[in-house]
Amino acid sequence: MSLYGALFSGVSGLTAQSSAMGAISDNITNVSTIGYKNTSVDFQTLVTKQTSTTFYSAGGVQSRPRGANDVQGLLQASTSQTDISISGSGYFVVNEASRPTISNQYLFTRAGSFYQDNEGFLYNTAGFYLQGWPVDAQGNVIPANDALTIANQNIISTDYLETVNLSRVGGTASATTNISIGANLPSNDAVGDTHRTDVQFFDTLGNANTISFVYTKAAANEWDLSIEPPTGTNVLTLYDGNGDVYSSTGQLEFTTQPATTDTVTINGTVYDFGSGAGAVTVALGTTAAATVSALAAAIAANDAAFGTGTTSNTVAVSAGSSTTLVFGNLFGGGGDFTVDPSGFASGAVTQATAFTVQDRAVANADRAIEFDSDGLPSAFNVAEIEILGFANGAADMDNATANSPRMDIDFGNVGEANGMTQFGAEFSPTFIQQNGSRFGTFAGVSIDVDGLMTALFDNGERRPIFKIPIATFVNPNGLEGRTGNVWNSTERSGDYTLRVADNGPAGQVIQAALEASTVDIGEEFTNMIVVQRAYSASTKIISTADSMLEELMRTKR
Repeated sequence: MSLYGALFSGVSGLTAQSSAMGAISDNITNVSTIGYKNTSVDFQTLVTKQTSTTFYSAGGVQSRPRGANDVQGLLQASTSQTDISISGSGYFVVNEASRPTISNQYLFTRAGSFYQDNEGFLYNTAGFYLQGWPVDAQGNVIPANDALTIANQNIISTDYLETVNLSRVGGTASATTNISIGANLPSNDAVGDTHRTDVQFFDTLGNANTISFVYTKAAANEWDLSIEPPTGTNVLTLYDGNGDVYSSTGQLEFTTQPATTDTVTINGTVYDFGSGAGAVTVALGTTAAATVSALAAAIAANDAAFGTGTTSNTVAVSAGSSTTLVFGNLFGGGGDFTVDPSGFASGAVTQATAFTVQDRAVANADRAIEFDSDGLPSAFNVAEIEILGFANGAADMDNATANSPRMDIDFGNVGEANGMTQFGAEFSPTFIQQNGSRFGTFAGVSIDVDGLMTALFDNGERRPIFKIPIATFVNPNGLEGRTGNVWNSTERSGDYTLRVADNGPAGQVIQAALEASTVDIGEEFTNMIVVQRAYSASTKIISTADSMLEELMRTKR
């Protein structure tokens, strides 16, 4: 019995060492596999129950392969912006399909060599697609299923995760919300002297527009500010810091000569261009500019609310365009008035609908910028710009929920020389800064350590698009390996927990880096020598036991 036991014990040694050799061969051949975790083979005894204290029954040995999934591989730099790795614990969530259904299995991997397929989905060299949480423009996680309103960040399903797709990242534009200006206004200027700062801003469609800040000296240490509406808009209104109107300016932009059948209603009075259909007839000039000038004169002559000097409302030809009529409510007390261009059936003006120019609510004595005797600002009575009626379809800048907010004006701090000043020197603009940007196209991605993936655009804008979750397990060594350097959970590993990267036990997401295999070539070759010798020794057991059995068989003869 013991001879046969010794024979089978030797056979178990061959089997166990063969298993160890198989693990070594896999380790060596995967030495360059991204995210590969080496497998070591431990051995355990197989003991036959001993029925006698004077007789030994041989057992044998059994191999116990063990994956080192909890071992961190070295991170190696990469030149691809979509190569990612995990520094610490956890796994990326992947799926075998770019558009997963209930029949497609979610798996886990640390192989982060992702690149785009022909539809823009990110997948790795083994063909598994990276899953992520969708996010809104502020980077907050939202459900992938539009029918849901609350994101569950610990469920792996198509309701909450979707395959990361970079081809669906469209262009972006950002409206200007803040304008900062610094300049020195000469203290020795005479009353009535003016200076100008031209400023570019961007509307909600990414179009560049230009406005001019015109500073007019009203009195010692006091300056007024006027801004005409940009081309292609209806009304520009300046507000103080309390939301009261400092000034409001509207415009009519003529593109051609009006037809004799055209009319325009201004402050309730109808003006026509020869048809006699209105209360006041304006003779057509030889050019559109001449007609615009004649209309301005007719309004001033026939409506007591308009005029020059310190009257409530003004009307004049724009300083920047001889075919644009500018209406102002600069002095207060005249009330709101409306300009209705709907009677221009010929399309002679840019504006298509009526607009209202608001009455000034700020006290006339309050100037836009006031300085103290040291040349430093003592008060700013202009804080916001509202622009309405973009002909190009951009949203109004009026603080309405569905529109863009008003643009804040930053002239610096009261009592400090960090913006507007008034010293005895020439007019000198020191800086002009504004946020916002024109339309930009997708240029790449940036991935933070917390897994937030942000789209980069060639206009300098950034927009969050996905957040990459990290799955952690109580016993990662209990995961079951699958072809393609992926794993699935088992009873031994425990259930997954989805986490935000760089939080709790979840590791950091590192962009432009890949995790190297944990295989140590030197250690594997050393183990191979040991396995080879152990295998040879096991064969000696078999051959020796066989010889002893042969001797036993001879006794029968």
